Amino acid sequence: MNRIIPLVAFALLCACSRGGAATAQAAPAPTAPEATRPVKVETAEVQIQKMPRYLTLTGSVLADRQSEVAANVSGRVTATYVERGQPVKVGQVIARVDSKAASFQAQAADASARAANTQVEQARQDCARADQLFANGAITKAEYERQKTACTAQLYQANAARAQADLAGKLAGDTIIRAPIDGIIGERYVNVGEYVMPNSRVASVYAIDPVRVSISVPEPVVGQVHDGQTLEVEVSAYPDRKFPAVVKYVSPALRPNTRDLIVEATAANPDGALRPGMFATVLLLTGEEEVPTVPVEAIQVDGTVRRLFLAKNGTAQEMVVRTGVKKDGRIAVLETLQNGDQVVVAPPPGLRDGARLQ
Repeated sequence: MNRIIPLVAFALLCACSRGGAATAQAAPAPTAPEATRPVKVETAEVQIQKMPRYLTLTGSVLADRQSEVAANVSGRVTATYVERGQPVKVGQVIARVDSKAASFQAQAADASARAANTQVEQARQDCARADQLFANGAITKAEYERQKTACTAQLYQANAARAQADLAGKLAGDTIIRAPIDGIIGERYVNVGEYVMPNSRVASVYAIDPVRVSISVPEPVVGQVHDGQTLEVEVSAYPDRKFPAVVKYVSPALRPNTRDLIVEATAANPDGALRPGMFATVLLLTGEEEVPTVPVEAIQVDGTVRRLFLAKNGTAQEMVVRTGVKKDGRIAVLETLQNGDQVVVAPPPGLRDGARLQ
């Protein structure tokens, strides 16, 4: 019995060894990698054609007008009628200040003015009598001049009282704070219950249709800018849009520290896309030039990097490029491309440099 067990174990070991060898023989030998299949693409020719030539400048978007609305009277705010971002028209009520004290002052000043006017009328009658008495020799010249001086003084006092009444009335009216321009509320600085004084800020109003674009023009190209010139404005928030603008102001002198010229243009902004404070790239048309162009769809955009694929000898040749202006579905390429070169249109995802093309 003891001799049988080692024999069985030996038989099993041999069987396993034969099975492993069979498995190893059944596994296929590794083969060489299959050739990469060609990628089917559409190509188009590089064309040399005339494209607009632009001078690229930098600038900032500004509100056409901006107003910081301030209180003219002291008092507690009793009501507010606007919120941030709300459009307003000139004269529209923004807020109210407690008007009781101002109204009482206006009434008192008006009463004083009325009393002064009554005294003026009495003084005029006295002066008329003095004229008659002096003409008849009934009073001395000194007495006559005294009465005339009193009449004149009373008239001045009445005028001063009327001016005080007008001022008090204006202050009473100033308790109603109104928008000074058409625009949009940028900020409201007060709430109901707060106490304001003269010159306290109440709200800011921005007029942003149109907007102004302040442009910095370097000294070497100052001669290419003039009043009435048409520009195109670009902002990073809307990379596919160009906003037409017209030069309205050219500074008469360069800034001494930076040696640049400040130019202002206006741009229509009906949808409010351009906002004060935006950085602007300004394109100034200076003429035309012949440059290589490709279909817009041939350019791949990856952040700030632009690339295309040339189709050469049946393979894709990747090329990082700088691009220029677009026109009629084509875009200028600021690199050395030859007329008739083939580029891949709408490169398929995954296309790589060196890939075979069909």
